[in-house]
Amino acid sequence: MIVSMSDDKKEPEVQVNDRRFWVQDESAEDNASMPTRKYPSLVEELKARTELAEQKLREKIEQLDQENEAFRLRLSKDMDRRMEQEKIELVSNFLELIDNLERALKAAHQTLSFETLKEGVQLNLDLFLSKLKSLGIEPMELLHQPFDPHEAEAVGVVAVDDPDLDQHVVEIVEHGFRWGEQVLRPARVRTGQYQTDKKPQSIEDQPTTLSSE
Repeated sequence: MIVSMSDDKKEPEVQVNDRRFWVQDESAEDNASMPTRKYPSLVEELKARTELAEQKLREKIEQLDQENEAFRLRLSKDMDRRMEQEKIELVSNFLELIDNLERALKAAHQTLSFETLKEGVQLNLDLFLSKLKSLGIEPMELLHQPFDPHEAEAVGVVAVDDPDLDQHVVEIVEHGFRWGEQVLRPARVRTGQYQTDKKPQSIEDQPTTLSSE
């Protein structure tokens, strides 16, 4: 505030300087009410973070899909190689049978002996059964056992005078084979029926024998 006095002692003149900023600068109030926005709003920031997280998640899923597909292909190739190796080993195990059969035929031809041929065939049969056993495949022992339709097929009935053999396997027509607990092939058998006339009701096939050491 400035006060001045004139020579004739007039009333002092008072000058007032208004220092309020909005009076000095008419645009100051506008500038104060509308500050420059330097950062995104909270919603925009959250949206940006969400989109980034979704993008990373999609990339991660694509990466996992690619890794799973590569693993599946490797596993499939390994399984194929293993199966091929098992086939080769299986066939190799039975090549010896061919050699033995050829020797048996050659010996029978040279000696003209039926017994020699029979002996050679029996040796090969025993060898074959031994090879199967090494793979876990064995013939089922059903003779004189109760008839089980899950293990055998009845192709005939034989009259028996022993009541203990009624509904039991009394003849093996074709042997059945089991691999572990699984039946690979059911046997074909004849079952006993206790009766007085002892006459078989049906005869379809002749019994065969299967031996193994």
